Amino acid sequence: MRSCPAFYVWLLVLFIPSLALAIFADEAYHIDYHHALLGTPQSHTTFFHRPSAISKASLLYTLSNKFVLGAINPKDGSIVWRQRLVDRANNETGEAFLSAADGENTIYSAINDGIHAWDAADGRLVWDWRGTGRAKALEVFTADGGQKYVLALYVEEGKRGIVRKLAADTGEVLWELKDDSGDTPFGLSLSKGTFHYISLHPSLLKGYKIKITALDPMTGVQSAVTTLSSDHEVTSPDSILFVGTNHVSPLIIWTDRGFKTVKVNLIGKKYISSINVRLRNDEEIEKIFIHAPRTVGAPSHFLVHYQTRSSHWAEIYHANLKSGTVEIASELPTMGGFGAFATSTQGTNVYFTRNTHLEGTLVSSVQNGVLGHWSVRPRGHGGSIDPQGVQHAVSEVVAKGVSNFAVRSALVLPSGDWELLQNGKTLWMRPEGLAGVVAAAFIDRSEEALAGELALESHSSVFTAYLHRLKRHARDLRHLPGWAQSLPTRIRRNVSGEKSPYDIQGQFSDSFGFQKLVIVATERGRLMALNTGNQGEVMWSTQLIDLPVQEKWEVTSIEAKKGTALVRGKEGEIWRIETLTGKTIEHQPAGLLADLKTAVSVLDASGGNLLVPVRDDGFLGDYPETKLPEGTLIVTQATQGTLRGWSLTSSAKPALAWEFVPAPQEIVTTVVARPAHDPVASIGKALGDRNVLYKFLNPNVLFVATVNFDASTATIYVLDSASGQILHTTLHSNVDTSRSITATMSENWFAYTIFSDTIDLSQDGSKHVPQQSKGFQLVISELFESEYPNDRGPLGSLQNFSSIYPFTSERGETSDTPYVVSQAYSIPGPMSLLSVTSTVQGITPRSILCFLPSLNALISIPRSVVDPRRPVGRDPVPAELEEGLFRYTALLEFDPKWVISHQRDILSLLKVVTSPSLLESTSLVFAFGDVDIFGTRVAPIGGFDLLGKGFSKLQLVGTVVALAVGTGVLAPMVRKKQIDGRWKI
Repeated sequence: MRSCPAFYVWLLVLFIPSLALAIFADEAYHIDYHHALLGTPQSHTTFFHRPSAISKASLLYTLSNKFVLGAINPKDGSIVWRQRLVDRANNETGEAFLSAADGENTIYSAINDGIHAWDAADGRLVWDWRGTGRAKALEVFTADGGQKYVLALYVEEGKRGIVRKLAADTGEVLWELKDDSGDTPFGLSLSKGTFHYISLHPSLLKGYKIKITALDPMTGVQSAVTTLSSDHEVTSPDSILFVGTNHVSPLIIWTDRGFKTVKVNLIGKKYISSINVRLRNDEEIEKIFIHAPRTVGAPSHFLVHYQTRSSHWAEIYHANLKSGTVEIASELPTMGGFGAFATSTQGTNVYFTRNTHLEGTLVSSVQNGVLGHWSVRPRGHGGSIDPQGVQHAVSEVVAKGVSNFAVRSALVLPSGDWELLQNGKTLWMRPEGLAGVVAAAFIDRSEEALAGELALESHSSVFTAYLHRLKRHARDLRHLPGWAQSLPTRIRRNVSGEKSPYDIQGQFSDSFGFQKLVIVATERGRLMALNTGNQGEVMWSTQLIDLPVQEKWEVTSIEAKKGTALVRGKEGEIWRIETLTGKTIEHQPAGLLADLKTAVSVLDASGGNLLVPVRDDGFLGDYPETKLPEGTLIVTQATQGTLRGWSLTSSAKPALAWEFVPAPQEIVTTVVARPAHDPVASIGKALGDRNVLYKFLNPNVLFVATVNFDASTATIYVLDSASGQILHTTLHSNVDTSRSITATMSENWFAYTIFSDTIDLSQDGSKHVPQQSKGFQLVISELFESEYPNDRGPLGSLQNFSSIYPFTSERGETSDTPYVVSQAYSIPGPMSLLSVTSTVQGITPRSILCFLPSLNALISIPRSVVDPRRPVGRDPVPAELEEGLFRYTALLEFDPKWVISHQRDILSLLKVVTSPSLLESTSLVFAFGDVDIFGTRVAPIGGFDLLGKGFSKLQLVGTVVALAVGTGVLAPMVRKKQIDGRWKI
């Protein structure tokens, strides 16, 4: 039977996807890591709660500053379930609320215009309700008959307050009360048989009077209105410290601007008690906190927490329900630093826990003295190298006798991390401070020290460099005894496959380039280092800048050089950090230039960094006179979208080289350049018929996307950043301009996503045929020097060329005009980011990394699958099959094998950075965003230069030994047989 070459080619093509997507089964969930985060817990939306009446154990619930609702297992800190209540916390500024009835299996959240009911055990949505306004308060109460209700306060435009009562099981609105008085809505309070709506009524002169409106629980009709004389103290809503909910008599507590007096009122009574604040040192009070029980039936006891810059103390008070007065019950001593108090109730007993970074104590509201004391061992919380106090805490106290207590305290640290202590012992810590990463960069630890030594030798004379290298090798001999001593252990571990403790600590020479640090900067001004070789462990953490709550840190870049990391902020601030320790070496504050937008680092002639300031209008500021390499260019973008190319010279004045102004009514939305590390292994693409298509390789290309909101169009430009020339342009019509256009570039190709009318190629592939439906599309284009194989176009006979002065051939072709091949694919959903893998030499075919927000998954699409040269309307010929091309189909279905995040649910990724390993097959991937962090290793065509964990070194050694023994045994026998055979002849 005659063999068919096409059959074997097809067989090879069928195996290509599995090869390209190969991953060792024993490496899944080992080589990758995922920080499933919630964000920093908020004090008013964090509590312990039993998910059902029959449950004996509590879960820890929180609604974080990222608007992520989740339940945590207090035993190990693992996430039981979590839900993202909004798409992007960066676009939301409203308040969020969380409430639950004791022992009930449903918890309730309110944010913006919605209320949601969730199953407390598994996070399943029970019901949701949407209305008008923004949530201001949320309470859950149980009527005398056992029915559950939800009471919510919303604020509409014009400060009109609306109180709504909803059925807790269905979300049906039973009644609502609209407040058209013009008062400022503040909160809600519940007591036995009465609802209280609290608002702030402006006085005639200054300040606000607290207005308490009593409502009938069944009808919502006003039954009484009480106005408290608080206008001398309450100057803003922040003056009110506490509004309680209590079955007997709730409290409302406020203070003045100078923290001189604390006023207390039992809601329902007109009497106001005054507490004169007594200073215990010369420092002024910075903040006052109130801690009181919010459970039904708890006594009206509360704790007043005073915090100064360097110390804190507290006082416990009891409220008299008959007279409405309060009296002090006990005082807690002054302690240094920041502290956090938490309230816990068990029956009618009220307990207060006090937590600092050194100790924890337990006191009762009715007993004098300390019921429990636990020392907390001083340590660097989560790798932090700066002092850590305690920001706020929640506690759960269980009495196991008269003097034996089990206390669990969940502490939120200033870094944003979340730690749980049980009687002073740390059970777990969650690195919630990692939520909100805005910039990241890889640091190669294995080469940091050696790179510095080699750089020093390269800038020295031959003799000096030789002496320096001789001394370096002599110093390395100090490690020879230790290396020889550990050699048997290393051999044993290599043979048995046992993991070395050095692998965990990362203190060894990284042979494969997998043990790298990732320096990340968070929006809260914190800098952290993660170990990619140990499941993303936090190595160190430090606070670089303190920001107000509503502000976010904007970092333009993080650059690694010679054992240090250079961190640049948007306002011109600069830090130089030791990469292995996190210590600050140098700091340049912001504000040196009033209108500075950012600063760009360029290399001068000596190899040093020169910072060139960029202003808000896109123009460059003056820089010191220095010698710069010829052809140094910077591209800036103005606020209106204009792109400008600046030529830098040795003088302090940059020269405007070119300017790109979008068409009228067009706005630049996306600008992408080639990656900094983008090696090209081949200047051409080998075809199946042994011809070559030469790639259009220009390191200065830019991808620019503009949109016209009125015409619903998007225009794609490819620019030469050296000359400003437009190399290629594409127009898309009927585009949803409210959605972002994501893009990536590499080598001679670029890809982008867009939401518009779907298109299909004609049978001969000569034109696009518009369709009637809209959808998400992935468009990929590849640039070549000529349409014809083995043709360099106008550059064929040239040794050099210039982008500024392009060459024109006899056929009228210019050297700066590429031949572009494009194809569009309809994809099932949006892609919020695009990136590309990176390897050392660029020999391994690249993969496109995409994040799918609809699936919360990160996928790696093989570049060969979306090759724009796939034949359209016909089957591929044998030469095309040999290249791995197959027939074009308009729909690109996502293969489950492409999902490199596996079954993980990853929230809100915004950017992916990649770094090459020392193995050509493998690229390191680090993805970060508004909430989660994910890292892994990707081998686009399989790990052809790396053995998997299934490879048995012991079996290999045994096989070699068996062969040696067999050879030794059989050799004399064979020799004897050969000799005997010769004698017989």
